[in-house]
Amino acid sequence: MGVINLNKPPGITSHQATKKVQRLTGASKAGHAGTLDPEAEGVLIVCLNEATRITEYLASLPKEYLVQIQLGVTTDTYDLTGRVVKEKDPSWINKEDLEKALEHFKGEIEQTPPMYSAIKKDGAPLYKLARKGIVVERKKRRVTIEEIHLLYFSLPEAVLRVRCSKGTYIRSLVNDIGEYLGVGAAVKKLQRTAVGRFFLSEAVTFEEIERGDFKLLSIDEALSHLPILRLKDRQYKLAVHGTGFPIHGAYPSGTILRLAGPDGRTFGIGRVQDHSLRIEKVLIPL
Repeated sequence: MGVINLNKPPGITSHQATKKVQRLTGASKAGHAGTLDPEAEGVLIVCLNEATRITEYLASLPKEYLVQIQLGVTTDTYDLTGRVVKEKDPSWINKEDLEKALEHFKGEIEQTPPMYSAIKKDGAPLYKLARKGIVVERKKRRVTIEEIHLLYFSLPEAVLRVRCSKGTYIRSLVNDIGEYLGVGAAVKKLQRTAVGRFFLSEAVTFEEIERGDFKLLSIDEALSHLPILRLKDRQYKLAVHGTGFPIHGAYPSGTILRLAGPDGRTFGIGRVQDHSLRIEKVLIPL
């Protein structure tokens, strides 16, 4: 098995989407790399069987979104599926005002995750607490907004393109933009258009998977964003047993490497620590 670039439809959780792909493909195991909100659509990376062991290396990839927002409204979920908690006339806002506000959110920022999220507090997902009317303090997280562009503006709506780091909550970003403008804002529609080199234009639907009309990416293809290190015979024999060794080269400490054997085939993942290579994953059976 391998990796599928799924075009997740709205109205289904990432977990439900992953289980459906597992059922359609007959895989024994399945996992996804990076949760999408139930009402969001677009790229969801689904890993099958042995490929479930690489989800963490795919979840860390940068993301790109198209988000349609509505100005003048604030909800408890930060999108239009939630309860309206405040409304304010946004008619004085113009395109230039919004563009100036977006500049404030470029680069590294702090944001508070929404209560309606899968983050856990004492073992319970926040959204379950929120449904009971319980609001708890959430730790701010630092994320990076690499790009944010205004594509369309017609009050009370606007469309933004956002490229961001992992861990970014687009709903929180939109809510914060609304607060900055002083009129509130909520997500009307959210579409993930890319995760690293996985693009929406190449994503497949459930119907295409059911017909067998899809490409299953190999682990090697899925990890192509990682630099590759081809090992010599002695290094390979150590690495396949999880044993690291000294490494000298241009890779700074912390670099994650795709490890290939003498035959050029990827068999594992390693991380550079000072001048040594630590083996993190061996992806082939011994």
